[in-house]
Amino acid sequence: MSNFFSDAALIKAPPIKRAAYSDRTAWIMAEISRLVYEPLPGEVTIKELVTVLKSAVKQGDSDDILEALAKKMVQLQSPVSDYTINILRKANFEFIDSFYVNGTEALIATLNLGDESEGGMIVLAFRGTQPSIKDVITDMKANLVSAPEGGRIHNGFLEAYQNVADQIEIVLNKYKELPLYITGHSLGGALALVATRYLGSDSTGATYIYGCPRVADDDFFLSIRTPVYRIVNAADAVARVPFGYGLFIFLSVIRLIPMNGTLWISEWIRRTIGGYTHYGNLVFLSAPRNSTDSKGVSFKGIVAKKSPNIFWRMKVVLSRLIKTFGKAGVNDHRMNEYSQKLLAIAKQRRLQ
Repeated sequence: MSNFFSDAALIKAPPIKRAAYSDRTAWIMAEISRLVYEPLPGEVTIKELVTVLKSAVKQGDSDDILEALAKKMVQLQSPVSDYTINILRKANFEFIDSFYVNGTEALIATLNLGDESEGGMIVLAFRGTQPSIKDVITDMKANLVSAPEGGRIHNGFLEAYQNVADQIEIVLNKYKELPLYITGHSLGGALALVATRYLGSDSTGATYIYGCPRVADDDFFLSIRTPVYRIVNAADAVARVPFGYGLFIFLSVIRLIPMNGTLWISEWIRRTIGGYTHYGNLVFLSAPRNSTDSKGVSFKGIVAKKSPNIFWRMKVVLSRLIKTFGKAGVNDHRMNEYSQKLLAIAKQRRLQ
């Protein structure tokens, strides 16, 4: 449990009513996005109960025995449930509900700091890609399809969100007075963006996504009013798909040609050939060595640049890929790496 929310000072009274980007909020949302990879309350119970009950049915066990088996499995699951719930409580969050439907997982928690707080917040977090067949199939359904209420969207991401959409909306309707913060990493970030389109009705909250792939086309995002912060860690390869990094570089080069109409041409190619686009305010994490500064903060010299120019980003990415023989494309996507860097940045800001 000590690995989560390790800095007590940073989790005390976060700026929950300030929808502008916050280093502290970025770290707190990263920790919740990391936590949602842990077994959620009820998740293992369902999986294991299905296996046990199927076996019992085949053997012709009576209803009484099935009931006893169910009770036993619930008892066995309780320590896992308590683990996740207690971690949330460590950061002053209260677990509200969790969802697991056809491979899509999410949790909802509320923050209420009592008299010291300006109010509270409600957080919806989606789990990212796991090494499972269902997640692989979701990621591979990359064809753009028409989205409800306009625009085109990644087919797999839409289906995954729709698995839990109704259940989530029922719960969130009970907390309409609280600002809604939505978060997730990788596939979870993609689902967080989809949820922002359909659930984030105003700018009282915000969405923080980490290592998020492209999700949809421009028209899909037109109605979003919630601030979205798209955080990318150095050479993270997942943040540069679908349709590859090569197309992105090619279009960027076209835009640099000093001729009238090159911007229009590059946009036409992107919309016609690709269609996918990123959405949100880019926050790009640099890639310093993991050394400690004079104040004991890790990642000495790290910066979180907001909307940096492409030349600086390419320099960071190419340097990182060369030094790691390409491994950084995978390593920089790890949620733990995001969380550690954002913790260092938040600490630096607090100690200034």
